[in-house]
Amino acid sequence: MKYYLGIDGGGTRTTAAVSDENGKIIIKKQGKTINFYSVGMETARNNLDSLINEISTELGCEEFEGVFVGCSALDDKADEATLKALCGNIRTKAIEMNSDLYIALKSMGDIECPCVAVCGTGSMAIGTDKFGNTVVSGGWGHIIGDEGSGYAIAVNALKVCCELCDKGEASPLLDAAESYFGVSDFRKAIDIIYSPETTKDKLAGFAADIGKLAQADNTAKDIIISEAKSFARTVLILLDKIGCCSALGLYGGIFINNALFTEAFKTDIKSVYPDIDIKLLTVPPEESALELARNL
Repeated sequence: MKYYLGIDGGGTRTTAAVSDENGKIIIKKQGKTINFYSVGMETARNNLDSLINEISTELGCEEFEGVFVGCSALDDKADEATLKALCGNIRTKAIEMNSDLYIALKSMGDIECPCVAVCGTGSMAIGTDKFGNTVVSGGWGHIIGDEGSGYAIAVNALKVCCELCDKGEASPLLDAAESYFGVSDFRKAIDIIYSPETTKDKLAGFAADIGKLAQADNTAKDIIISEAKSFARTVLILLDKIGCCSALGLYGGIFINNALFTEAFKTDIKSVYPDIDIKLLTVPPEESALELARNL
């Protein structure tokens, strides 16, 4: 039996799909992030190896026919050194790695000038112009970019919490932060927030609590809407570059799980491009990666 492997390596988790030689999906499994900018190359490689070993053991498979990896640490095709550093332990006859946005873009199918906006732990947008060129916007990483991402939402909320704490003001947002980090006094969260063990995705996880709180708390609501508008500006830059996009696909945990964010984002996009079709991806990126693997 011949097996093919497609991988979607996001900022928080990695999803893998395996098909047989007839294209039938046999296994789907999730593991930890392989974003080496976030967790370091050694940890990213260990996370990937662990996921691959689990799959190989279950399949009884020693080698794959083809493997395609989408990785959120990239915005283009990986060079040989990076491919070897992250994927060197994968036994396969053919392998290629590109950005997670690249495989998400492939999920759009055969439409003219497709674009995809991804907003999860990090954020970025990608599209194809009428000449077939790939164009990106955003994706600058959590230190200088990633507007609208789970990380950006969480960090901006924590900054508000700092001000509330300094003022001695009670707030549902402050209560939520103390609960998330398991402290009775927000100042005690400092050691946790700055601990090397508190990874980017751990901080970004606080965004889910902020999203729930936004249903009843105006401070949390304002943070969510502000970040949605910020990411909309990033995506509008991409759409202006493309110039002919008729459909915008959305992917990532923030879009999937936060209706307030998604609606605010759509409103700003539609205010400039009223006729554009905006919807969540219907084909998971790991399945697009799997199709790419079958064509290597």
